[in-house]
Amino acid sequence: MSKSTRILIGPLFLFSPIISFLVALTNIRSKSSMFVYLAFSMLFGYAISFSDTSADSYRYALVFNDFINSSSSFNFIIQSFTEGSLRDVYRYILYYFVSLFSENPKVMYAFAGLIYGYFSYKSLMIYMKIKGQSFDKFTIILGVIFYTYISLSNVNGFRFNTGGLVLFCSVYYFFIENKNKWFLGILITPFFHYGFLLVLPILIIMKFLHNKLYNFKGIKNILILTFIFSFFLSFILSTNFINISFLTEPIGLDSAIGARLDYINSDYITDLVNKRSSNSIFLTTQKYFLITIKIYLFISVLKLNNFFNKRNIKFSKKNMKLFSFVIMFLSFCFIAESIPSGGRFMNFAYLFYVLFLLQLFNTYKILLVKKVILFSLPGFIFQILFTNVMLPVLILSPTFWYGTFFGVIIEGLNFQL
Repeated sequence: MSKSTRILIGPLFLFSPIISFLVALTNIRSKSSMFVYLAFSMLFGYAISFSDTSADSYRYALVFNDFINSSSSFNFIIQSFTEGSLRDVYRYILYYFVSLFSENPKVMYAFAGLIYGYFSYKSLMIYMKIKGQSFDKFTIILGVIFYTYISLSNVNGFRFNTGGLVLFCSVYYFFIENKNKWFLGILITPFFHYGFLLVLPILIIMKFLHNKLYNFKGIKNILILTFIFSFFLSFILSTNFINISFLTEPIGLDSAIGARLDYINSDYITDLVNKRSSNSIFLTTQKYFLITIKIYLFISVLKLNNFFNKRNIKFSKKNMKLFSFVIMFLSFCFIAESIPSGGRFMNFAYLFYVLFLLQLFNTYKILLVKKVILFSLPGFIFQILFTNVMLPVLILSPTFWYGTFFGVIIEGLNFQL
């Protein structure tokens, strides 16, 4: 990006936010591009129309309205959380902050977009760091898949998705970069969404085992066998086969969080999940694409591991470290799929696998690695189109697509549900 473009990208945002955002992506590392990315994140949240009553954003807006009417104080929120009557505290702190100066749910979502956008940008910087100067169809494919799972569209469900990006960044820096201060980031994820309680003990165990499961010769057989076993087990386990009460009993989570975890683990939810899957064309289609991705991951991991072992071409230590983590985390995710909403952790496994393929491609531009990247598209294409095309169309105001920054803002000034 030229100097003149960097100067003009800010003013351009006022007249065409979308074009300004696309220009920013061409040199995302610059400070001006970061500013546009974050500003666009806020505008994206603000432009949510709340017209789709099935969307998470509509439900969150309703809760925000109820919060406004309740006139809850900050001390009340913290007290309620510590006493266990709130499952997670992030959104209520956000509600309280916005309520100090606005009752508009669009304003609330603008700040939700800003916070989500910040961690989305941090995640994108991890990708860019590994990508380096490479630019071809292979890095483009990986980039599109990676962006899909950090996409600004995911601010629609900002509780889990913001916590998820905090988790992704924290896990990457803690496990791969050995920056111990990021362990704090892992610990705070349940404040965004109680569901991250499930992954915390697993990550702690993984930290102790990680360095023992690979060496200069490659990945240990025990890890590969665990991966294979968990993959096949995932097709056998029934919904809620695993009792997650172990998360609530030892630490006394017998209030809102414990009750919610018990609810998720109930027979009612098992029946509801099975009924929804069979009655929804969308969920059925998504289910088969997710199975395709899972099979792709299984085959490609084994192919890459076997190829490098047979050819006596050793992964670099950096590649082995990331590869072993990916295999460990995928093994957990295969089993977690048996818990309602547990399959969402697979999204973060995808991010780490994309990083691994990108890192491997930069080291070995061999035919097998290129094939593995190309064959990722059939499985991921559904999610790419839904997240980056269909979801924005469903949740955003039409003005967002053709209006100026001022037009979008003015349209939502006096918005009420």
